[in-house]
Amino acid sequence: MSPDTPNPHEAGAGFDPISEEISPTPDARSVAAATTTSRGRAILRQSLGPGVLLAIVAFFGALYPSTFLTRTNLETNVLEVVTFLIIVAAGQTVVMVVGDFDLSVGGVAALSTAVTASFIATATLDGQPSDPGSVFWAVLLGLLIGVVCGLVSGWLVSYLGVLAFIVTLGMAQVFTSLARYRVDGKPVFGLVENNFVDVASGDAGGISNKILIAFAIAGIVWFLLDRTVLGRRMYAVGGNPEAARLSGINAARVRLIAFAIAGLLAAAGGILQAASTATANTTAPQGWMLQSIAGVFIGMAMFRNGRPNLPGTVLGVILLRTIDNGLNFTSLNDFLQSAISGAAIVVAVLPPAISRLRANR
Repeated sequence: MSPDTPNPHEAGAGFDPISEEISPTPDARSVAAATTTSRGRAILRQSLGPGVLLAIVAFFGALYPSTFLTRTNLETNVLEVVTFLIIVAAGQTVVMVVGDFDLSVGGVAALSTAVTASFIATATLDGQPSDPGSVFWAVLLGLLIGVVCGLVSGWLVSYLGVLAFIVTLGMAQVFTSLARYRVDGKPVFGLVENNFVDVASGDAGGISNKILIAFAIAGIVWFLLDRTVLGRRMYAVGGNPEAARLSGINAARVRLIAFAIAGLLAAAGGILQAASTATANTTAPQGWMLQSIAGVFIGMAMFRNGRPNLPGTVLGVILLRTIDNGLNFTSLNDFLQSAISGAAIVVAVLPPAISRLRANR
C-alpha cells in the first residue's frame, strides 16, 4: 500500500466494510416502506367489507336491539331472503370475471321455474286436479333449460361478437315472455308433492337448508374461480382477452362456459325459490338482474381492488339486504327507503374508487 493511499482501518477513515455491506441504503428503506404500506392497504381492503357489514349491524342493533339483533330476524329476514340471490349473483360473478354482463338472469330463472313447476304442480292452471310428475326429472329439466339459455346468450356474445349488454337484455325479454306463455301469465300453486318443498323448508343442525345450499354453491363457485385452471383462465380473459388469446387460451370457449354457469345458477336460484314458497311466480325474479350486479360491484369495490370475486359478492348481497331489513324497522316511507338503499350502493363503492384514483396519480 503506498503512503498516499488511506488505510481503511485507520480511525477517521470513514470506511466500515461491515456496515457498508449490511446497512440498508435509502432506496432499500423506501422500497421496504412502500411494501409495508401496500400490505397495510391490502389488509384494510380485505377487512373493509366485513367491517362495513358489522358497522351496519351495530347501527341498527343499537337502534332496535330487541328486534333487529334477534336470531329470527337475522337468519329468517336477512340470510334466508338472500339465499336465492346469492346463488344468482354467484353466476353473475363468473360472467363478470370474464368481462361481460348477464342481464337475462331473471328471465332465465323465470323460464326454468315455470317449466319445472308445470310438471310437478298438483293442479292445472284452471284449478283442476293434476297428477304431479317426477321432481327429480322436473328439476333436472329446469336446470338444463338454464344451461341452454346461458349457452344461447354466450354463443351470440362469444362467437358472433355481439355486445353482451344488448344480447342479454334482449334475451331477458325472450325468456320472460316464454315463461309467462308457459304458465299463461299465472302463478303456479300446489308445488307440495314428492318432497319438493322439503328441500328448501327443512334444516340441518338448526340452520335452514336454503342457507346451507346457497353457501355450498357459493363455495363451489369460489373454488372454481380461485383454485382451478378454468378459473385462472377466466380471470385472464377478463383482464386482457387479446393477451389471453395469444397465450393459447380459447377466450370464446371460456366466455361461453361462463354464460352457461350463469344460466345454470339462475335456474337453480329460481327453482329453490319456488320450492321455498311452493309457488312458481314468473314475476318473482324480475329484480335479480340489478340486485346481482349491484352485489358483484360492491364486492369488487371492497375486495381485490376492483376485481370480481365470490367472497365480495356474497358480502355485497348480504350488505344490501341488511340495509333493507334495518330500514324496515324505521318509520320511513317505502320510497325513501329505496332511495337510501340506492345511495348506500354508491357510498359503498366510493372509498375504494377514490383510493385507486389517488394511487394512479
